[in-house]
This record gives sequence, C-alpha cells and structure tokens, in this order.
Amino acid sequence: MFENDYTIVGKHATYIKFLVNDTKLFDRYIDVYMNGAIFGLLFNRVGSRDNTSQDRARIYADAFATCRDDCVFLYRLVMLLDETAKISSDERIDRSFRCDADEKQNDKLAKNLELFNAYVLGGIEVLYEKLTDGCTTQEDYITKAYNLMETFSEEIKGFPYEENLASLING
Repeated sequence: MFENDYTIVGKHATYIKFLVNDTKLFDRYIDVYMNGAIFGLLFNRVGSRDNTSQDRARIYADAFATCRDDCVFLYRLVMLLDETAKISSDERIDRSFRCDADEKQNDKLAKNLELFNAYVLGGIEVLYEKLTDGCTTQEDYITKAYNLMETFSEEIKGFPYEENLASLING
C-alpha cells in the first residue's frame, strides 16, 4: 500500500498540475493527493477516473515513501468514516486495519484503495473548484487559499469525526 508509482490521468492530472505548477499553492503532487483525500471525505465527494484527455500526473514511489505514514493514516481515516457502504462498525475497523495486513484479503484491499482514490479524485475536484474559481492573478489564488483554509477550519470544527470514531470504537 502506497509503495508504487501512481498515475492520475485526465482532468484530475490537469488540476494537479495547475495547482502545483501554475498557482504554486502546493509544492508537490503528493501534497494535492493527500489534501484531496481530506477534502473528498469532508465534502463527501468521490470522483471517477477521467479518460477524456491524455494528460498525466505521476506520483512517484519515493514521494509515497516519504509520506507513507501520512497516506496510511488518511487511508485508515477514510475507511473508518466512509458511509457509502452500509457496513457495521466491526467491518469498518476490519476494512481500515486488517485488509492491508492479511495477504488473503488482497482483493478487499484493492477495492478499498479504489474507494480511497475515488475520494482523492473527488477532493482534487473540490480543491480545484474552490481554489481557482474567478481567479486571474497569483494574489487571487492566495486569497482563495486563505479563505478556503478559514472555511476548512470552521468545517472541521463542525464535522462529527470524533463522534463517528467514538461510535465505531464503542459499537
């Protein structure tokens, strides 16, 4: 898990490149990827692989190696808090912590990673929309980023993640 290169294609690749190379709001593709997971979860948005263009953005294995602990944490968080599948608390915990530790569950892990990456793609869409809408100058992008972080701070204060995690733990 998070040990190989990962290629994002289509509009999502275009969005990542724009957020890193043009707006300079992120330093690396992996930063957009990880933030995408968070924003996808918070905005309950999943995306699907887009093949409408040939654009590609590759996140190399060494970037994942550098950020592996953060990526695994985000994966586990998304697997615990995802409500798209109507599964029990125990199944969520298994999905979060056991599938990647048991080679017999490689099929389940692949499905879980597919769900995680759907949240990443949805989050990349959210980031792109929220950070670029109506912007024309670097100052506009910075102002949008600041406003988004302010809103994000308020959103996360209102997000019942602590309650959701407590209910999973307590059954």
